[in-house]
Amino acid sequence: MLIEYADVFISGLTNGSVYALMAVGLTLVYGVSKAFNFAYGSFYSLGGYLAWVLLAGIGIWGGYISVFIIALPLLMAFGYVTEKLIVAPLRSRSDWEIKVMMITLGLALFMDNFYQVAFGSRMKSLPPIVDGVWDLGDIVISYQDIVILVLSVSGILAFRWILNNTRIGMAVRAVAQNPEGARIVGIPKDRVFAATFAISTVMVGAGGVLLAQKYFVSPTGGWDILVKSWVITAFGGMGSIQGGLYAAFILGMLEAFVGYWFGMTWVLFALFAVLLATLAVRPQGLMGKWG
Repeated sequence: MLIEYADVFISGLTNGSVYALMAVGLTLVYGVSKAFNFAYGSFYSLGGYLAWVLLAGIGIWGGYISVFIIALPLLMAFGYVTEKLIVAPLRSRSDWEIKVMMITLGLALFMDNFYQVAFGSRMKSLPPIVDGVWDLGDIVISYQDIVILVLSVSGILAFRWILNNTRIGMAVRAVAQNPEGARIVGIPKDRVFAATFAISTVMVGAGGVLLAQKYFVSPTGGWDILVKSWVITAFGGMGSIQGGLYAAFILGMLEAFVGYWFGMTWVLFALFAVLLATLAVRPQGLMGKWG
């Protein structure tokens, strides 16, 4: 029994690390712009399909190293251009946050239908990033899970370093804390909005590359990720990156153990139950603030 629980714990830790990587991106966009990106799940699928095209379609040399080298800049460019063409023109409106939700929802539906036309409705599988297992006697850990965990944590640490040690990172923090003050001191808010959108696209797309190895990639698979990312963002505290990190690992563990005890059909029910119970006691989430 303890051995089985150890396997479930490792699965929850691995999934939680990827959820944290993706949820931080969604939290970043909301914290800076106070707008919700409904196409976030479709960006996750984009990362998975890019990896599939490069590995299975083209058969690129270099495996996942080449995938990340090629896919991450493409994801960043896609996020930046999407923000400039679709989101930025709406910011002059008084109710632009609502308009962003509506237009990104339309973008998500368009992208998902494009995936179905371009790649078909059947799920695509990706090879593991590395083969083999680490045999610890009764406990066996796949090298794939270890690498996914290391890459996810590395991505989160890299994001944290960028946020705390670069000009664009400090500009992002300034806009998130005081948009009007940032404008007065000359920080270009439009550029910051585009940068956060691009960075979040990279983070969720990288999550798509990592998780597609375990759960496949499909045209509508991003909606499940969108729901989980939203739950994590609300549970941790809207706009709180630290809260999002804690929430991602908590809910990753919850997902793993609920799936083990009751089956995967109960996972979303459990996630929403925990979210509602938390918000009933602490409406601002784990580490959110009032106001």
